[in-house]
Amino acid sequence: MKLLTKYNRTIVGAGLVLILLSGLVFYFSIKYVQQDQIDSDLEIEEEEIQLYVKQYGRLPLMMAVKDQQINFVAQGSAYTQRTFEDLQLTEGDGQEEYRQLSFGITVGAVHYKVTVSKSLEETEQLLQAVFGITAILILLLLSMMFVVNRFILKKLWHPFYRSLEVVRSFGLNNREELQFPATGTTEFRDMIKTLQETTSQARHDYFVLKTFSENAAHEIQTPLAIMRSKLDLLIQDDQLTERQTDTLQIISGAIQRLSSLNSSLLLLGKIENRQFTFTEPINLKERLEEKLEAFRELLQMKGIQLELNLSNAVIPMNTLLADILLNNLLSNATRHSHEDALIKIILQPGLLTVANPGKIALDKSQVFNRFYKPFNTGEQNGLGLSIIQQICESSGINIYYEYNDGLHSFNLRWKD
Repeated sequence: MKLLTKYNRTIVGAGLVLILLSGLVFYFSIKYVQQDQIDSDLEIEEEEIQLYVKQYGRLPLMMAVKDQQINFVAQGSAYTQRTFEDLQLTEGDGQEEYRQLSFGITVGAVHYKVTVSKSLEETEQLLQAVFGITAILILLLLSMMFVVNRFILKKLWHPFYRSLEVVRSFGLNNREELQFPATGTTEFRDMIKTLQETTSQARHDYFVLKTFSENAAHEIQTPLAIMRSKLDLLIQDDQLTERQTDTLQIISGAIQRLSSLNSSLLLLGKIENRQFTFTEPINLKERLEEKLEAFRELLQMKGIQLELNLSNAVIPMNTLLADILLNNLLSNATRHSHEDALIKIILQPGLLTVANPGKIALDKSQVFNRFYKPFNTGEQNGLGLSIIQQICESSGINIYYEYNDGLHSFNLRWKD
């Protein structure tokens, strides 16, 4: 939910509740004031009747005007109650609400109950008018809030959304400074200042780490190459014993794995840092057939058969990454297949599956983790599948592992 939408719902909801409560308070306040005024009018009528009886010694005439009625009813004994009440009286074809005051009065030796009734019609009309005005005010207020939130608040929050777009376009490889919008709002200025400092520091740290990694990888390769060449010379020495030769070959293998590990880690770093940004349409069928031709000799040595189902499929990705991806997939399937095994490869638009036989399923939660070695073989550096996963992630490809009917299947899916 967008911030403005959430804000609008909160403000409109709170505004409606506040207006409704205010309307109710206003309604009952006016009703109370009107009733108090009518009660005062009835008391004035009471005083006038008592004054008239005291002055003339008789009751005034009973009367019934448009909004007021006065009645006298003789009582057997003195009527001592004095009460106010609301009641409905028949007026024409309908009922009309009245406010009535009842009290007792004695004229000579005769006791009377006097009722003075006053119509509440004007009060009800006033309350209805107040209710209508309140409803109109609610509509006007909601309309005003909509206009304010739609235009004024949107303009007010423009620096925030513009800054968000700038941050979204931020890339560690881009050395250009981010251009944030100018704003006079203190909170937005503080936010922009923090974003500038954070992105600048992140970019600086990235380039420092990148430079260090590249330099370290380069400097490590040189002594490794020297060590390999010297070991090759030593191994060819005829004066070495068989045991010494075996030891040197073990050392040579370890150096080779170290060199491979160094190259793989450097490649992973470049992929994760999005250094392979250029993409172009890749014909996977042609590229896969080229790779299979390169692997043919190795496959024949192990007696591995291929079951191919290749259709034309095109994917936009970096050419170098595509080559590394296919090499690693085929190398992984070949390395972990026993002699005379059958490797299945399926290529369709939006799907590539490479399946090789295996007795034990891999852990799906760890299969793409770095240095994951389920079979504890020292010949692997445990980075092949991690490189595959990183290439897929950077290229917008979804990769997942399955184990069915004794087959390890690596499935790659992308939008065709």
